[in-house]
Order: sequence, then structure tokens, then C-alpha cells
Amino acid sequence: MPSINPESFKKSWPRCFVIFLGIVEVVAAIVLIITELGNVGANFWTTNVFAGGWCGLIMIIHFFGLFVAGCCAPGPPAAFRAVVITVIALLACGALIGFDAYFIAQPTTCILTSSCSSNAASTTVFSYSFRTSFFTAFNSLSAFKSYSESQTKYLFQTIQLSIGCLCFVLCIIYMVIYYVTRNKSLGNVAPHENPRTSNFQQQQQQQQRGAQQQQQGQTQWNANRRY
Repeated sequence: MPSINPESFKKSWPRCFVIFLGIVEVVAAIVLIITELGNVGANFWTTNVFAGGWCGLIMIIHFFGLFVAGCCAPGPPAAFRAVVITVIALLACGALIGFDAYFIAQPTTCILTSSCSSNAASTTVFSYSFRTSFFTAFNSLSAFKSYSESQTKYLFQTIQLSIGCLCFVLCIIYMVIYYVTRNKSLGNVAPHENPRTSNFQQQQQQQQRGAQQQQQGQTQWNANRRY
């Protein structure tokens, strides 16, 4: 099986574009975490699996993988490690997209416990003070002054769904870049030579040169000979 030529891989590797992908991803990851905080603040119990939080953390890890592959140590090993993280990021983004799409369609979904409704209505659990503080700050903004709980969760989940789709596409783009560059570097690998075959060919070449020199010497001697 042919191996990757590191020098050819580095020449074909789009370092600047990989770094650009990483920068876009880290911004998207921050947005995912912020929207998850808004979703939790609006209602901790319903339509919540903290997907924006753990998906955002995975995307930050993926950013570091891209940064190493594009800036610190560009080459096949670092690029392949980023591919492994990319596969995990794709699964996380797919789960995030699925959860958010379902929660938007079913805004009363309860997954955390079997008593989401009673916990959300209770004024003694820890989530009540957090939700009160959140809406005090959120409704103080003029653009969101009249937003209710359902409208707030819909807003954050819609943004989160859009960012999740963006991250999914960015991961696909990186996978395409890696395998295209890998295939290019495979085509530039020098063929492996068998040492025995190489030595045999050298011996044949030496014998042919010796025979040619001997024939040239005989021809010159016959040309100068007197009869």
C-alpha cells in the first residue's frame, strides 16, 4: 500500500484555509455555548439536554486540532489527528441538529426528568432564581423586552440549530480537504525498489559498459594495423 509523501503533502496542504476554518469554528462554538446558557436560563427543565454546551466544547477541541494542523505542525500526522476529532465533531453536530429540530417542533418535550412541568413551576428549586435573574437581564434589552419563555427558547434554539448546521458543513469541508490532499501526495511517492533487483541491474549495466569498451578497443587496434 503506498504511503503519504510528507513533503508533497505539505506543499499541497492549504494551511491558511485550515486556520480560517478553525477561526470560524471557535466563534461558532462560543455562540453555541452562549445560546445554551440562554436556553437553560429560559427554562432549565423542558427541551434541554445541554447540547449546545457539550457540542461547543467539542468544536473548541476541533479548533485546536485544526490550528495545530494548519499552523504549529502542518503535516500528515497532525492532519490525521484532526480528522479523528472531525469525526467526533460530526457526530456531536448531528446530535445537536437532531435535538434542536425536535425541540423546536415539540416545545414541551421533557427528557431530563419525569417531573419537568412541576419543577419548572416550582419556586423553591434552584432553577427558579436563575430563571428570574435571566429574564430580568434579558427583558431589560429593548429588542427582547416583550419576549416570553417560549419565544426566548425558540430564539436560542433556532440560532443554535443554524450554528450547528454551519459547524457540520465546516467539518465536511475539512474532511474533503484532507482526503484530496492525501490522494495528491500518494501519487507523488517514489516507487520502492527491491535491493536485489537494483544490484542485478547495476551488474548488467557494468557488464554492458565493459563489453562496449572492449569492442571499441578492438576496433581501434584493427584500424591501425598494417597488413
